[in-house]
Amino acid sequence: MRFLRRNKFTIIAIFLLIVFVFIGVQLKSIFVPDEGKASYGDRLSEIKDHKLSNDWFTKIEDKFKENDKVSKIENKIHGKIINLIITVNGDVDVNTAKEIGNSTIGMFENDELTYYSLQVYLKKDDEKLNNFPIIGYKGTTTDSLIYSKDRDIVQTEENTDEK
Repeated sequence: MRFLRRNKFTIIAIFLLIVFVFIGVQLKSIFVPDEGKASYGDRLSEIKDHKLSNDWFTKIEDKFKENDKVSKIENKIHGKIINLIITVNGDVDVNTAKEIGNSTIGMFENDELTYYSLQVYLKKDDEKLNNFPIIGYKGTTTDSLIYSKDRDIVQTEENTDEK
């Protein structure tokens, strides 16, 4: 008893500290989202049922190697979105590039297209003309790619110093 009387302020301070820590943890869990959860939430819960085959990109890359208008193709997958970045040669016009982009839809199976969204980025290495890149998007419920607005070709004027 004598110990409690001498250290009553210390015991009260320790008890209040424990209470405040408990309240702080509860407030954090209410106001701050759980960092342990995935950024996509539970939207990717069925992705195990719709896995892409190991050679799906190799198959697409082989098809584009046959096309002499395509110089390079890359892929990136983010959750339920498949991004294909296709670099076309400098002599390819906008309509031909869109046909190349549309051909990507036929390279996927129907199950893949109803689960994954597809984004196709068509770009050129030649940066003199600014009508590229063209971006096509196909959602899970649509049948074809919807492209970004066509741009007019605008060439920059060369700077000349007149002195």
